Amino acid sequence: MARKLIVLSFDSLQSGDVERLRHMPNCSALFEDAAIVRSIREIYPTLTYPIHTTLITGVCPDAHGIPHNQLPSISPEDPDFSIMGSDWYWEKSNIRVPTLPDLLFEQGRNVATVLWPVTAGEKRGVNIPEIWPPKGYKGGVRELFSRVCSKNAFETYFDRYIGKYDWANNEDMVAYSVEIALDIVRRMKPDLLLCHITHLDHTRHVYGVQGREIDNCLRQLDIIAGRFAEAAHDAGVFEDTNFVILGDHGQIEVESMFSINTIFRDAGLIKTDSDGKVLSYDAYSFSAGFSAQIMLKEPEDRHVSKKVEELLRLLPVHYPEYIESVYTARGIHAMEGLSGDFSFVVEARTGVLLPSDITDHVEVSRERAPYAGMHGHHPNKGEKPPFIAFGPDIQGGIDIDNGSMLDIAPTLAMLLGVNLAQAQGRPFPISVNEPVYIGEKINHAI
Repeated sequence: MARKLIVLSFDSLQSGDVERLRHMPNCSALFEDAAIVRSIREIYPTLTYPIHTTLITGVCPDAHGIPHNQLPSISPEDPDFSIMGSDWYWEKSNIRVPTLPDLLFEQGRNVATVLWPVTAGEKRGVNIPEIWPPKGYKGGVRELFSRVCSKNAFETYFDRYIGKYDWANNEDMVAYSVEIALDIVRRMKPDLLLCHITHLDHTRHVYGVQGREIDNCLRQLDIIAGRFAEAAHDAGVFEDTNFVILGDHGQIEVESMFSINTIFRDAGLIKTDSDGKVLSYDAYSFSAGFSAQIMLKEPEDRHVSKKVEELLRLLPVHYPEYIESVYTARGIHAMEGLSGDFSFVVEARTGVLLPSDITDHVEVSRERAPYAGMHGHHPNKGEKPPFIAFGPDIQGGIDIDNGSMLDIAPTLAMLLGVNLAQAQGRPFPISVNEPVYIGEKINHAI
């Protein structure tokens, strides 16, 4: 019988953070017999929702159907939570392939998901999805969460936690996610808990990739990790539980901004009124942070498509300090397994943010940037997220230099004793039940 599994996703956890956590009170003990993969190559783009869907499906966005955090829009109604807009891929129905929770539900096993992206509307198990009421939402917070949570989770946790949350002054949903997840471990002892903890990502967006605020945040994450171990002890399941702590992407300091939509406006592809409000468009750039997905109103219009491609191809020539690469939809699909409603993808130079805004000037200084740190870059750039596992089925002392995001879901499936047939990667060699092959990328501590 497979053991229980607790997966803690510390959003924006980077490989360099591991050594700092190793010297903190809780993680120093928890990591003592851990298996660690230090640098995980992400999928493209390095955004939370596509990556978290890959984490539980084992496939790239072209297969699972989540190419971005948000649905594309040239005029998002509420951009407060991100430069990329308000209408996110919240609903679980957007995922096109089976997930790890799906496989466990088929076996009659218990699954709990707390703020795990792209789970809204899942009524099985215990589910509190990551979602928030956008400005102008007509239903109200209670109605929203009643619709998207599992019935048992809504009845147990809405009034105790979610209903008291200040949605008008949002800082970080970790204010209730951790408390709910800990209570679930103690009371319900799920076979699988998936918990997404957003605090580090938020802190890096606001204050930058490194600094005093980041150090303080890591100390909080160390406490959180210790509290989950304590909750498993309290529930009497610690000795029967495997733990995984992972990151989804790194972040890079924002150095400047470059507005592709300003170029499109000047070329007549976007028409605005005197206040800058969009009246109509033939094409627009939808920000993914350090990359952008180019949307055409009529993708089959060859005249517009050719005009847009010619403009984009000149960007690395005329603005080499801002733009690194331009890909066709077919090209990026072949290279990185990314597909969607876009026709082109633009990758900026390291540290250059590509906002969706139409600005006065194409080149925008760092001082006007809404964030200090960002992601959405190509996975060949930046510091990588780690993967850390410990528990009764984990062979401690294994230190692996590099891995792929596609390898994580089959590793989780192995620990859960289920077959994720669609997975494009393979499990990390960390199980006590599997042979460990010592090669150039694996160092087995003695």
